[in-house]
Formats: sequence, C-alpha cells, structure tokens
Amino acid sequence: MVQKNEIRRRVLARRSTLLEEDALRKSRIITERLMGLQEYKRAAVIHCYVSKDKEVDTRCLIQRALSSGKRVIVPVTDLEKRRLFHSEIKALEELEKGTFGILEPKQECLRFVEPDIIDLVIVPGVAFDPYGNRIGFGGGFYDRFLAGLKVPKIGLAYQFQILDRIETTHLDVRVDSVMTEERIYRRSN
Repeated sequence: MVQKNEIRRRVLARRSTLLEEDALRKSRIITERLMGLQEYKRAAVIHCYVSKDKEVDTRCLIQRALSSGKRVIVPVTDLEKRRLFHSEIKALEELEKGTFGILEPKQECLRFVEPDIIDLVIVPGVAFDPYGNRIGFGGGFYDRFLAGLKVPKIGLAYQFQILDRIETTHLDVRVDSVMTEERIYRRSN
C-alpha cells in the first residue's frame, strides 16, 4: 500500500495549500449540488462526517439538514474496537473535539443508533476516482462501516482529489457517487 500512502501524502499536501475562502466557496457549491440530488431529498436520516481542517466543509450541510427536519447521524470513532459507532445530533453545538481531533458528540449528547436506520451516507475521503473507489486515511473505519450497507453512499471532494484510477483491495468499499464543485461522478456497476 505504498502507493496509497504516497497518494495520501500528495493529495493532503495539495489540500493544505487551499485558501480558506476557496475551500468554503467550493464547499458551498458542493453542498448546493448535493442538496439537489434525489438521494438527498428522499433521505429522512443522513449519516454525515464532520469536516476537519480543509476537508469539504459539512457544517453548513449538517445545519441545513437539521433545519429542514432531517435526522443527522455522525460517526463516533472507537479506536480500541477499530470501528465507527453512530450518534444522532440535534445541533452542531453538541459537538466537541474527539478522536483524531474530529468533532464528535459530547459525552452527555450521545444518542447511539444502529446503521439500519440510515437512508444516505456522506463519506469523507482523501482521494476518489470516477468509479467510486476511494482512499481514506488508512484506518479502514469507513470501509468496515460501509461494507454491506445498502443505502446510497456519496463522497465529497474537491475536483483535484479526483484521480484517474485508484487501485483497490477486496476490503475497499466503493461509494455510489462523488460530488465535486465541478461535477458529480456516478458509478456504473
């Protein structure tokens, strides 16, 4: 997996050079596109990562989903078990820095739910390709969570995070679509 580590290093270095205003502008475009999709409109319960650093910003998306009456579930990382748990939030103010510095629900705000209630998953990634393959941060947390989940999975990325082709293993789980500020990539099986 040396190649994946090299891709991670390269893409994260490029992402770190994004100006804050560019990241927010592109994130707003991506959010608007996502909210226009039928998969989003039909979903009553959305699982969404909480953005960190210069990832595609999901805070506006989360706030708008909550305001429109959708239920929002966010991941809670369990390092010991090497898996994600899932907690419903009612407001962004319920979050605080948790594992890896990612915002997670405060202890008193944890409302654990089972993944089978989720209608749509918004997936983070370091890089994607047009076929739904992704490179995450290397822990396999999302691959384990997404495996066997039969709901739409949409990755969010800036256009420069889209690569021609990502080599995968049997453990890697593809997303159905990838949304960028320029276009949407829909995977054909």
